[in-house]
Order: sequence, then C-alpha cells, then structure tokens
Amino acid sequence: MGAKERLAGLALYLGGIVLSILRPPVDRMACMRVPGGEVPEGINPFFLIVELFLIMLGSAILSLDHEFRNYHVRNGWVGLTTGLGVAFIGGYSGLEMIFAFGVLLATIGLFLYKIGGMKDAHGKG
Repeated sequence: MGAKERLAGLALYLGGIVLSILRPPVDRMACMRVPGGEVPEGINPFFLIVELFLIMLGSAILSLDHEFRNYHVRNGWVGLTTGLGVAFIGGYSGLEMIFAFGVLLATIGLFLYKIGGMKDAHGKG
C-alpha cells in the first residue's frame, strides 16, 4: 500500500468528521414546542450511520498502510482512532450515548495498543 491508500483513508476519516460538523445527525422536530419552551430533537439515523461508516472505514484503510508489530497493536490503533472519531461526532452533536461509546471504544483501543506493545517488549508476542 502506498500514499494513495493513505490519502484515501485520511480523506474518508476526515470526511466523516467534516460531514458531522456540516450536517450533525440531530434534527429538530418541525413546528413542535414542549411546554418548557424547548424544541424537541431527534436523531437522523441516515446521517449518523454515514458519518460513523466513513470514520470506521477510513480508520481501517489507514491501518492497512502501517507496519504494526502484532495484531494487538493494529486492533488497538483502529479502536483508538475510531473511538476518537465517534466521540467527536457524539460530543459535537450533543448525543451523550454516542460520545460515551466513542470514549469507551478509544479506551479499550488504548489498552489493546499498550498490551500489544508490552507483549513485544517482553518477547512473548
């Protein structure tokens, strides 16, 4: 894999983030107001799926271009980068559960990344 694949993966990953900024997956319910004066909002599943798919696909393509020491490090890196992207979408859109899922995925990815590095350091990987 070369520079073209790296750029394609980066473009997909950043495309998902830019799309979440330009078109967040949260829609306002038209012509509705609750007694408290707030406008109810709902999740647009199409845009949420597209944005998450772009981030996951971009992260996977970027991981194919690197030479990782073992599969733990590779899977950890994919989990970390995907989790950060998902957390960004959730945080920017105000979707707490999506944000929490992204943070959890990034944390698990970081642990896998560190465990994979430790296995190589001790000669057990």
